[in-house]
Amino acid sequence: MRDHGVAVRAVKSAASGAFGREPARDRQIRLAMVAWMVAGVQTQYEHLRTAFPPDRFETVGIETRPYVAGGWLERLPLPHKPRGTLRSLMALAPLLWERPLDAVWTQVSVQLLPFVLTRAALQRIPVFFAVDSTPTLYASFRGHYAHQTDLASAKGRLSLALHRTFYHRCAALLPWSRWVANSMVNEFGVPPERVHVIHPGVDTDRWRPIEGRPASVRPQLIFVGGDFERKGGPVLLDVYRAQLRDRCDLHLVTRDQIPEEPGVHVHRDFRPDDERLLRLYQQCDALVLPTLADLFSMASIEAMACGLPVIVSAVGGIPEIVEDGRTGRLITPGDRAALARAVVSLLDQPERGRVWGASGRRVAVERFNTASQAARLARLIEDAVALGRGAVQVAG
Repeated sequence: MRDHGVAVRAVKSAASGAFGREPARDRQIRLAMVAWMVAGVQTQYEHLRTAFPPDRFETVGIETRPYVAGGWLERLPLPHKPRGTLRSLMALAPLLWERPLDAVWTQVSVQLLPFVLTRAALQRIPVFFAVDSTPTLYASFRGHYAHQTDLASAKGRLSLALHRTFYHRCAALLPWSRWVANSMVNEFGVPPERVHVIHPGVDTDRWRPIEGRPASVRPQLIFVGGDFERKGGPVLLDVYRAQLRDRCDLHLVTRDQIPEEPGVHVHRDFRPDDERLLRLYQQCDALVLPTLADLFSMASIEAMACGLPVIVSAVGGIPEIVEDGRTGRLITPGDRAALARAVVSLLDQPERGRVWGASGRRVAVERFNTASQAARLARLIEDAVALGRGAVQVAG
């Protein structure tokens, strides 16, 4: 099973009973959560999967990974993208025979079409798609993301058509930001009433500041980005070496092999929702993320929940998270001078950082709390199941 890149597990168990599809209001709703186990989308799933009320939902996790180190499929002479698609299709196969489902929440799109066009359509199973981007928004970053498809090519046009078909077959689309919602409506023709912006969240009871933490002898900055180059790590290191080394320490959380140097501490093996990452946020004074291309920023939400001010690039949906001058500072990607000014300003005025951090904490609790996001999602799913609305309702 591990080699097939699939993990199927009941996150909350329902009492045993008939497999028939009695009205959902009379029993738990059986919800398949189809997770894409990569980067920030995995983090959303990790936070959300146990947040549904257990008296109303039984959730079943189907976890898909496009790559399995040492797997037999990875040894085949296939290009990266087709190999990842094939592995994902294999991982999703349990959806075709998993015992009766009431609804599906998914972060996977085109690879789910075989299920959407067959079992979901025949059994009227509503599908809810949560996503941080669309193909056209990915393309707007012009090569910053690996294996991007030229949308003007035949392959790109096919990709757009498949995504459009999938979007219109979903009961509801759940973009992470208004930036993505606008793309779905304006570029893919999805009716606005089918689009519900639901920001991802964190458990703000767990992701929180340490009460009474003493000020560090040296300020501690944290950078969190698996893709070190795309997330602006080299830009930050250049600024740190030139202007900041004598004033603060820098913690780099990344999967890339970055050598440590004076003042720079590298953390390579953290996983999404890792307790060690939480502790590190709680020990630091600011998140600095000069990303060159980004869709959203779970790291910014986690940092704000822990009471940190955030210095981050104003790209993608990030301006919907961080308010410039209230919870942090928004900068232009690649602008080393602006990055240096923002960090030095916080170092010179630590009280400003504390005020921004407190404001960020309030925003995280109010807008980026997993419990409130799960409650909104639960209502949408319950309404769709109760009304018998599903993937067969296709917009024109």
